[in-house]
Formats: sequence, C-alpha cells, structure tokens
Amino acid sequence: SGSYGLFFPDIATILLNCVAISSSIGVEANTASPLTNGVNQEILFTAISGGASFQLNSEETVTSDYVFIRSRNAEFNYSENPSFISGSTGEVIYNSFINNPQVYMTTVGMYNDANELLAVAKLSRPLLKDFTKESLVRVKLDF
Repeated sequence: SGSYGLFFPDIATILLNCVAISSSIGVEANTASPLTNGVNQEILFTAISGGASFQLNSEETVTSDYVFIRSRNAEFNYSENPSFISGSTGEVIYNSFINNPQVYMTTVGMYNDANELLAVAKLSRPLLKDFTKESLVRVKLDF
C-alpha cells in the first residue's frame, strides 16, 4: 500500500514495514524472518537520529452511514423562537402563525428510545416547513 507501517494507539503498538523503510533510506534490512537476529531497530534508530528532521503522514479509515429523517406535513410547524411565541404566556404571538405557520428548519436532533440527544446535524441552508410540505433530510454520520 506504500505505507511504512501501522500505528494502533489504543494498544500502544507500532507495526513497521521494514521493506518499505529500508528501500527509502537505502539500507538493506533483514526481512528473512522476524526471529532472525537482525538489527532492523538499530538501522531505523540510526536513520532517524542521524537526520536533521523527518516527517510523518497519517491515514485514517472513516466509516460513514446515511440516515433519512422525515417530518410529515402536520409535524414540526411551530417554533420555540422568542419571535414566534410570547415569553410571558407561551402563546403564539400572531394569529396568522396559528393557522398558517411558516418555519425554517435549520437543525435536526437525533434521539434514542430514552429520549436522549445523541447527535445534532446542521442543514446547509434553512428549509421552509409548513402544513403543506413534508421534509426528508439525509444526514451523513461519520464514525
């Protein structure tokens, strides 16, 4: 794959590809057997300590999954925004907001069965929502 090895920080282990390392530093490494009494670690130490500097690159595998979140036309048509409701009574301020509310979805929260918030997704742009529109939002989860 062209890499010099793998790093597993969770188990404090580094596995090195001695063929790749020896070919890049121009030194013949012992690749016959891991049980052979070679000096690969000394060759690597000498190459690193004798140089002025060295550079490391990393590569990480990210697993992605897509979740589709649907809100029907009768759902999520009101807001808790202070411009929408009265702060003292909690009632909708304008009568037009009662029969024909128009809100903009900007954020989607994902909850588990115990109603605990697990993740928050921000929409790339506000999405108009009212009683005539359903919404379907695709959320990409990277983990």
